[in-house]
Amino acid sequence: MKAIVCVKQVPDTSGKVAVNPDGTLNRASMATIINPDDKNAVEAALKLKDETGCKVVVVTMGPPPAQGMLRELLAMGADEAVLVSGREFGGSDTYAGLVSAAGFAVPFEQGAIEPVAKQVAGWCAQKNRELA
Repeated sequence: MKAIVCVKQVPDTSGKVAVNPDGTLNRASMATIINPDDKNAVEAALKLKDETGCKVVVVTMGPPPAQGMLRELLAMGADEAVLVSGREFGGSDTYAGLVSAAGFAVPFEQGAIEPVAKQVAGWCAQKNRELA
């Protein structure tokens, strides 16, 4: 069994928050963190791993610097990490992210973990319910 945990790198709003003239976050000038609820989901998956011996797979869609976040999750104990990245994903909305995650998850038979109820960036909380 594999536990698939979708994770997202989000702006660290506890530090310097930069806003563009149009009112959107200037993400390029802000530090990033693992979405706190996603990190909790990884911890839950790692507990499941301890109890059942399953493999924990973390997957994210984002720019190449998200590799640092994935390395941190591997250091926490995740067995595999997948980065879906490319210019064609830039500016993706919830639906595009869902299609990408679903395409990754289809080969797995069981064990998907619903990772978040909310996200620091976006707050839409739709991908995980739809992916399940």
